[in-house]
Amino acid sequence: MGLLETPKRGRPKKDTTMDTLAVRLPDDLVGQIDAYVARLQDDLPGLNITRADAIRQLLVSGLKAENGRWEKTSE
Repeated sequence: MGLLETPKRGRPKKDTTMDTLAVRLPDDLVGQIDAYVARLQDDLPGLNITRADAIRQLLVSGLKAENGRWEKTSE
């Protein structure tokens, strides 16, 4: 790095792009998600798990389960 160059600040670019999706959820469902985040943080100390991380993980798990269910019914 040259004398006049400054290091890039912030998070490095990701290889994939992500869309932003806003959804409205009932308060009780948000409470359940927040309780799930709290359990994850208790089980995995030292990791910063956000609500968005938990929602992504729950969506992936739910879609995987649904896809498996659909595959079983089509056999």
